[in-house]
Amino acid sequence: MYISEQKQVTSMRQAKVYSWVLLVVGIFCFTSVDAQISTRKLEAIYLYNFTKYINFPGASTGYVIGVLKEKDVASELQGNLKNKGEIAVKSISSSGEAKDCHIIYVPKSASSQLTALVSELDEAGVLIVTEEDLASEGAPVSFVIDGSKLRFKINQLALKKTGLQASSSLLSLAILI
Repeated sequence: MYISEQKQVTSMRQAKVYSWVLLVVGIFCFTSVDAQISTRKLEAIYLYNFTKYINFPGASTGYVIGVLKEKDVASELQGNLKNKGEIAVKSISSSGEAKDCHIIYVPKSASSQLTALVSELDEAGVLIVTEEDLASEGAPVSFVIDGSKLRFKINQLALKKTGLQASSSLLSLAILI
C-alpha cells in the first residue's frame, strides 16, 4: 500500500510539472504569434504562477502583490488578474508598506529604490520582482526580454536571503544567476 501511495504522489508531482511546462510553452508561443498580448499581461501570468511555485510560509488562502509607486501599473495588473480571486493587487508608496505583501513588483520608474527595498525586506519572506533586469543588483526575480520572448531571471542568492524557496520546476525554466 505504501508503494501505491508513493506512486500517486509522484504522478501528482509529474502532472504539476507538466502543466507548468505547458503553460510556459504556451506563453512563449503566444508571445511570438500574437502581438495582441501585452508584456504586462504576460508579467501578470508569471506573477500569478510565482504564487504557485514559490513557497510563501504562512500564505494559504490569498496573496497580495504590491506595485511600488505606480497606481496605473497596479490597476493594469489587477485587471489582468481579475479572474484570480486569491490574488489582490495594490499600489504601495514605501518599503514599509511592502511588508504586508507577498510579492513586490518594481516597475522601471521605481527601480532606483531597489537597494533600499532589498535591505529593508531582507529575510521578510517577500519576493521582489523587477520589470527590468536588476537580478545582478540584488533583485530575486527580474523580467528580461530574450529575443522576442519574455523570460525571467532568478538570482539564487537573493532569493535565498528572502527566506523563500522556489520549486525545482520553476528554477528549471528560469535564467539562473
